[in-house]
Amino acid sequence: MTIQTRLKIAAATSAALVFILALLLYWSQHRLASANRTKNLADEIVSSVFERKALTSGYLVDGDLQARDRWLLKQNHINDLLEKAPSHLISISDGETFNDIRKSLEGSSAIFDRISHNREAAKEGAGHQVMVNEIEDRLVGQMLVKFLDTVAHAHRLQLAANELIASTQRTAEWVSLSIIVSVSLFLIIVAWSLGRSIGQGIESLQLGSAAIGEGDLHYKIPLTGDDEFANVARAFNMMSGKLVESRAGLEQELMARRRAGLEIEQLNLELNLTVSQLQGANQELEAFAYSVSHDLRAPLRAMGSFSAALVEDFGDRLEEEARDYLDEIVIGSRHMGQLIDGLLTLSRSTRGELHSDLVDLTLMAHHIQNELAQSEPERGMQWQVDPGLITRGDARMIEVVMNNLLGNAWKYTAGTAQAKIRIYAEQDGDERYFCVADNGAGFDMAHAGKLFQPFQRLHRQDEFPGIGIGLATVQRIVHRHGGKIQGAGEPRKGAIFRFSLPHGKKSSQEES
Repeated sequence: MTIQTRLKIAAATSAALVFILALLLYWSQHRLASANRTKNLADEIVSSVFERKALTSGYLVDGDLQARDRWLLKQNHINDLLEKAPSHLISISDGETFNDIRKSLEGSSAIFDRISHNREAAKEGAGHQVMVNEIEDRLVGQMLVKFLDTVAHAHRLQLAANELIASTQRTAEWVSLSIIVSVSLFLIIVAWSLGRSIGQGIESLQLGSAAIGEGDLHYKIPLTGDDEFANVARAFNMMSGKLVESRAGLEQELMARRRAGLEIEQLNLELNLTVSQLQGANQELEAFAYSVSHDLRAPLRAMGSFSAALVEDFGDRLEEEARDYLDEIVIGSRHMGQLIDGLLTLSRSTRGELHSDLVDLTLMAHHIQNELAQSEPERGMQWQVDPGLITRGDARMIEVVMNNLLGNAWKYTAGTAQAKIRIYAEQDGDERYFCVADNGAGFDMAHAGKLFQPFQRLHRQDEFPGIGIGLATVQRIVHRHGGKIQGAGEPRKGAIFRFSLPHGKKSSQEES
């Protein structure tokens, strides 16, 4: 049984006992009122009987006719008192007493009438005076007996009323005391029972909480039943079971993480070793490329020089086809020299310390614009360079990026009517991109994967000369700065190259 149900039962039982006590008090008060009314009526009857006796003496001794009339009135008053006595307020014995009083009063009234008639007859001379006196003496004696009977009955009624009052009071006291004692005992028992249940429940929950707090997740609270504490205990035990499962899962996860940590540590060691090996390999490769590039220059120069000397000294003796072969050798050696220079540039773009300079791309673009215009003054070009293009990075490397991008835009707009080059910036989400756009030859996006690969070109050599190393160099420099580079184009409609640098936002704030 739940504690809430016990409290409801205790409250209902207490209310019922209090209601019974109220009914008892009402009954006792009603009975006391009835007994008091009976006693008051008996007292008034006794008083009226004694007054009537005095009036009887006044009439019999003094012959006072007013006393006789008042006697008759008092008799009627006593009859009215008897008639007014409600039967439901009187016990059976009290009713018999009232009947005895009524009979005594009726007998007294009849005797008083006979005395009165006897005296009237004596005044009229209807009988002998001695006989009249004897009759009156006998009637007076009978009347005295009736008076004594009436007083005795009235006293008996008074005693019965007093006894009823006393018994009612005793009964009310005993029943009230019994109910109070019963209610007190009941409340004490209920309070003890509830206190015991609550105390045991709280103690068990405290022990369980302490055990869980100390780490004993297998502890179970030994509470059974249907009360609230038992329900809490079941929930607590279920929670501890879930905690055991969770701890087991956490322990497994921790073990797995430890294993993963050890594996990651091992992988990091291997990765560091691999990085060290790669760095060493890159350094060796860069040194090899630099050395090879320098070492190839001497034979290339010798090949070119001897080919030129051969043409100069023996050109008139050579056939036309042989002279063409020599020209191709010179062109090939010159192209190979350009490739070597590109390899050196590409190698230098990934070497050296990266600086963080405040770079004005607008000013840099104007310098490059002037150099390109001086190299081909006959070309007409429309330039649009946005102001305020400020960023941070290695100024030397960013200049290489701008030279390559603007140089490509200048090269691939050759032969384009109303050629146009634009340098500007745009925001794409959190990234700020610097863009170089032209309306030149463009390229097919199907071959965009070759854009940033070394020595890969999207145009023929006879259309636009080059070695295919510029965009690869640009990509490496941008990636070293932590940025991105993208290219988009369309044949004969131009191309757009845009790149981001990691400190673009900071530079904008510094500029402002």
